[in-house]
Amino acid sequence: MSNSPAANEKFIQYLNEALAMENAAVDRIRSRIDETPIDQSKQELSYHLEQTIQQQNRLKGIITEMSGQPTTLKAILPALVPMNVPMSSAERELLRTKEDAMIENTEVTSYKMLMQMAEKSGAQEIVPALQESLQEEAAMVNYISGSAPLVLTLLWKDLGMPTTTSASSATDNNKQQQKQSRASMAS
Repeated sequence: MSNSPAANEKFIQYLNEALAMENAAVDRIRSRIDETPIDQSKQELSYHLEQTIQQQNRLKGIITEMSGQPTTLKAILPALVPMNVPMSSAERELLRTKEDAMIENTEVTSYKMLMQMAEKSGAQEIVPALQESLQEEAAMVNYISGSAPLVLTLLWKDLGMPTTTSASSATDNNKQQQKQSRASMAS
């Protein structure tokens, strides 16, 4: 990198900001694995935990190569403020799933910005590592968005919401689509 020491320090600061987010995400993902009642989510979160640890290691490596000190701090992750009413476990799971989506989208934005900073500052050698993390985060965003109908379907009866004939039909259609999706993935 051909920037001044001050510019290098500033870029390391932004990398450490991303690392602090990943440090906090490790704890969050571990708690989500324990608390989610949805087996498919547990599996995806377990896989993403492994990726998040790799993302931490990539950032630590980049920061160290730039003569910086990787942070051990943990960011305060985006969170929704629940309504001031008691929540069922199903309602809590929906809230946490929405928070998961916010956090993952924040990480996607962070990696995109870091890649732009690296390119603009002449540090193209770190772009592939940042790109790999970006792709992993984007895949998790896609998983959360894509599985939202399934999550809602699985939790529907525990949400205390009325079930109408059209809702039942939608649930049946979702179940049929899930079976078809699983069958196509298996082949």
